[in-house]
Amino acid sequence: MKAFLEQMDTFFDPKAVAVIGASRRTMKAGHVIFKNFVINSQRNLFKAKLYPVNPTEDTIQGFKCYSSVLDIPGEVDLAVIVVPAKFVPGVMHELAEKKVRAAAIITSGFSEIGNHELEKEVADIAKEAGIRVLGPNCLGVYDSSTGVDMLFLPETKTLSTGDEVVATPRPRPGPIAIVTQSGAFGAAALDYLAGKQMGVSKFVSFGNKADVTASEMLKYLLHDEKTHVMLMYAESIDKGREFMDVAREVTCIKPVICLKVGRSAAGARAAASHTGSIAGSDE
Repeated sequence: MKAFLEQMDTFFDPKAVAVIGASRRTMKAGHVIFKNFVINSQRNLFKAKLYPVNPTEDTIQGFKCYSSVLDIPGEVDLAVIVVPAKFVPGVMHELAEKKVRAAAIITSGFSEIGNHELEKEVADIAKEAGIRVLGPNCLGVYDSSTGVDMLFLPETKTLSTGDEVVATPRPRPGPIAIVTQSGAFGAAALDYLAGKQMGVSKFVSFGNKADVTASEMLKYLLHDEKTHVMLMYAESIDKGREFMDVAREVTCIKPVICLKVGRSAAGARAAASHTGSIAGSDE
């Protein structure tokens, strides 16, 4: 259990992060995500080492850029992947060689559009190397206390007038953890909680769930001292008996509110097109 908790903790409190696909182009997800880390570093909230990876750039936001994660000096324990889907297997092989412990694959273009073999290839590489993976096709992680922020939704935006306004507010630290398969639901929940001045401990977006499951995340959050209650949004439940066993264990100590979609045939079709999930009808 200790080894499991330590590896899962890498997603939320890493020692060194590589953003693979970091970009200077402001409209790119890789730009927004890397900027999130930079801003939180300037706020003295994010305290880990930070490395942008992009073979076409020399520097990004004042940070030396590396062509490959293999060129980074020292260890990297968390990778945030924001490159086109076809390049992800190659990146995963490099992460395996670098002995990276965890990866969040923000990139879409996998099982949600029928590319099941590509997703399986990525999952197989990760499994063989012992890398835990969130995603693909996800928003990743937001941790209010460590400054890890993989959301490619900018916190502020600049209007045509030049005024900067809040776009996607981040909630303050608090006792609520959000575990969601839908990034859109997760973003809406964060926005609502921020508006109500309700605090969040951790936010996790699974996407296609190629590796890390809801059961594992609930088990991890059970041992997280900052989390007192969990809000979960699921489009599919894998290994239902295992999930119920974990849920019973967790809810003896911490409440879990679970919203399950795909209860109708139409809902199941929507889930399949969104994250490639097979959600059964309740009829």
